[in-house]
Formats: sequence, C-alpha cells, structure tokens
Amino acid sequence: MSLDTSRYPLGFKSTVPGSTDDLVSLSLTHHSSTPAPIFVLTLLSAQTPDNRLTPQFLTALHSALKHVEEVWDNVLSSTPHGAGLVITGTLQGKTAKFFSNGLDFESAIGDPEFFDRYLFPVYESLLTFPVPVVASIGGHAFAAGFGLAAACDGAVMGKKGYLCMNEIDFGAQIPPGLWAPLSTRIHLPQHKARVVLQGERFPGAEALKAGFVDVHLPDAEPNDVLAKSVEMAASWAHKSKAGVWGMNKRVIHAQQLEVLRQPYGETIAKL
Repeated sequence: MSLDTSRYPLGFKSTVPGSTDDLVSLSLTHHSSTPAPIFVLTLLSAQTPDNRLTPQFLTALHSALKHVEEVWDNVLSSTPHGAGLVITGTLQGKTAKFFSNGLDFESAIGDPEFFDRYLFPVYESLLTFPVPVVASIGGHAFAAGFGLAAACDGAVMGKKGYLCMNEIDFGAQIPPGLWAPLSTRIHLPQHKARVVLQGERFPGAEALKAGFVDVHLPDAEPNDVLAKSVEMAASWAHKSKAGVWGMNKRVIHAQQLEVLRQPYGETIAKL
C-alpha cells in the first residue's frame, strides 16, 4: 500500500461543538522531496492570531497527530526510509511572529477538565509519537506553547522569537503536566530557576546554549527555519523504520508520561 499524496493538503477542525465547527485550525502538507515522507503541520493562527491553545485548537491538533500516526501504522511503517513530522507556525505576515503564545487562560480556568481532556493528550501524543517530530520555531513559544515545542524530538529557532514561561509574572501555578514536557529539555537547577521562577525570555542563541533547542539560525526567517526543520526530520526519519522510535520514547519519557496520565486535580492535591 502506498501513500495517497493527492489527499494533501488536509485541514483539521475542532471536535468541540460550538461556533468554531467550520474553522480550519491546522493544515497538513506532505513533502516528497526526500526519500522519507515528511509531513508539515502548520498552526494557522485561525482562531487566535497567536495560536492560543484553546479546546478547539487542541482537539484539531490532536486529530492531526492521530491522522499522521494512522498513516504511519497503516501505510508507511513498512517503507525502508521511515517518516517524519514538522510542526510550524505561519510563515508570513503578523501571525508569523508566533509559534504558540500558550494557553487560552479563560478556557483553562473555566473548565476543570481542560488539562486532562485537551492539553495533556496532545503532550502525551508527541512524547510517544512513532516518528521524529521537529518544532520549527519561527516566532514566540510561550508557556504551554513552550511545552508544545519541548514535547517534540527536535527544535529549530531562527532570528525571531523567545522561549518563555511567564506564569510567574501573572501569578499562575505551572501544572505538573505542563512541566512534564519541559522537563525533557530543562535539566540543570539554574535553568529551572531561570525558566520557572524568573520567567526569563530566551532568544535563540540563549535557548541553544541552554539545550532547549537543537539548532539556532541567527539570520533565518520562518521559511528558512522550516527548511532546516524539514532537513532535520528527514535526517532522523530512517531511525523510525525499525518501528521502535515511539516505544523507546515511552521508556525515556516514562516519568513524564506517568504525570500526564494522572488526573490534574490529583497531581495538584499532592503538591
């Protein structure tokens, strides 16, 4: 069975009933210029200009991830080259300044099931994804958007944008399930303090030095960041052909997955 490339690009909508039923939040394209198929998932800044992680956006994102996973399981897992996925924000205009600006705060505090139902399943999907995932960070990745980038296997930054956990500045506690993907990237005590307690903004050069991203292109616009991210995903793709990329991630991320699978209220009560 071969991949039906005529299906792409595909748009993904929310599965949450409401006024955004017809809003396409993400677009999935397929790159065939490399031996391994590389999917590019673009966060379209459709519901909000800065890709806020609303319930609607997160359900669309989860659906897109499930689609790529199903294509891998049913079609691509038998290919000799593996596959890969790149997640990017928009590439042009004002919205290109954002990868994701984090949670929609009103949604998060207004729904006691927000984290368990919408946010944490996306993080878990990325931390167990069966093919390499690269975050193409052409703009800001704040708070839960930083968590989204950290949940990917690799990350590339250009000349624009910061990584930042700014909850400390408006009095919001970081949920253990948000720290879970961040903890795969942030290891040193001094970095934990700078990120979580100081709310420091990390430009690309500082993010690379701290190990939060794998590549920094100091002169790169979002298009160039995306090109490098596709190159990175393609260089890693063959590692997934044996079928254990995702299983090995379950091993190295076992502690993070345990936290994500506990109800949010229980983890908060234990603090």
